[in-house]
Amino acid sequence: MKERILTAICLLAVVIPLVYLGGYWFMGLILIATGIATYEMLTMHDRENRIPLWIKGITFIGTLCVVLMPVFRMPAFYNAQFVSIGFVLALLVVSAIRAKKGQEDISLYPLIIFYVGYSFRALVEIRNQSLTLFIFLIATVILTDSMAYFAGRFFGKHKLVPKISPKKTVEGAIGGWLAGVVFAIGFGLRTELFAQMWVLIVLALLLPILSQIGDLVASALKRQHDIKDFGKIFPGHGGVMDRVDSQMLAAILIYMMILFGGLG
Repeated sequence: MKERILTAICLLAVVIPLVYLGGYWFMGLILIATGIATYEMLTMHDRENRIPLWIKGITFIGTLCVVLMPVFRMPAFYNAQFVSIGFVLALLVVSAIRAKKGQEDISLYPLIIFYVGYSFRALVEIRNQSLTLFIFLIATVILTDSMAYFAGRFFGKHKLVPKISPKKTVEGAIGGWLAGVVFAIGFGLRTELFAQMWVLIVLALLLPILSQIGDLVASALKRQHDIKDFGKIFPGHGGVMDRVDSQMLAAILIYMMILFGGLG
């Protein structure tokens, strides 16, 4: 427990100032986190080093490119066409050509580019939009996770998805969702963060759900690959993916709102 608390204090001491500063300081933090998260996903999927290194390299570079796109201010159309989709198609072609009986599937690699890349890119875009919006996301997710834990511990009787996460309960999920909704609406109204009420309502209803789905996705991946944590870089906390799994889908939702004009 002491190790876990000490790690959390050190993390917060580094992360909070960089989040506050934003700009290239925050981008640097996100690039480091993206690189580590991508490495964790690649290592998880191919612990026996069956996949050629150059394919992993393309995946690694592709994920970083997705995150870096806002820096180069490329139009959204070219972003998607020439970077994301290009890397995905390349990997799918390679997968079809090089597929061998008994060879480990590499279909996860395009998913890494999209899931990891766009999740971390979303965090950058959200912070660029507003520090308050970034706090809104992180606080809603943290409160949802925390209240889901406590609600499940004190009231949980019915298992949510025992094959994926045996400790999670329906009561915990509902308690976490309700806490997230109430907090998100209260925070949004208090800060006048959203000019349109429908945007606040949609985010308040969906963010707590996506937060819990993101957690379940991570749990499913870890169970499928028979690992406890994605990494060990943070003593007592696991890896980068273990720390951000609940934020990933939630961040993408807010990013989509930014792209389609719901925010800004």
